[in-house]
Amino acid sequence: MKKIFEKGIKNIVEIIHKHLGKDSGNMIIATGIAGILLSTFAQTLAISFNKKYSLSQKSFMIPQELTDGIASAIALFIISKPIRALGVKFASTGKVLTKEMKTYMEKNNLLKERGNINFDFSKSVNNIMEKIKSSEEYIKSPTKDVFLKEHNDILNQYEIIKDSTSAITTTAGSIISTALITPLIRNYTASYYQPINIDRYNKLPQKDKDRHERIKSKFTTHRLYENNLFNI
Repeated sequence: MKKIFEKGIKNIVEIIHKHLGKDSGNMIIATGIAGILLSTFAQTLAISFNKKYSLSQKSFMIPQELTDGIASAIALFIISKPIRALGVKFASTGKVLTKEMKTYMEKNNLLKERGNINFDFSKSVNNIMEKIKSSEEYIKSPTKDVFLKEHNDILNQYEIIKDSTSAITTTAGSIISTALITPLIRNYTASYYQPINIDRYNKLPQKDKDRHERIKSKFTTHRLYENNLFNI
């Protein structure tokens, strides 16, 4: 059983590294969504097994928690993904450069293409390298790597710049999502569920109402009351 678990974890790590390891932005989005969903699952599970809440209370607490979590995860993806793509586009079109990259572009007559939406820095460097590889001088040379060293160094710098830009813009997108959009979602879902909760509360048996009041007196600072779900 232990070996199966370890193999499963190893496979998951390999998949994550393969698809997300080279892009910090996508990694941030994926881990952010995973964190939200796991937190939602844990909160839902805690409510489900909490004996302080009646079945009637759980029937509207759980749907709201799930709605909050799923909506927050979707918001994180919808907002962060385009902002990340914009950041990567800035890098690929040469808007974000190191001093060495700018010098390289000037040397290879690429600076005039900087900022052009159709310009791709990486492709341009690779095209230059392909031309070098087809030259007679390169073919006859015993030290071929020397011809490509400068270009490979520039490509490595570009990959670092692209990854850094991806991470920074994605972080900005996630901050916008969690600090601005998620609270709006929570307020909306709370206002949506509140009349439903009040109606269900009014239909509860008196013994459940008494139980609810006892809980409310002990947990007045609980998140459920902060959201005014039971403020009736």
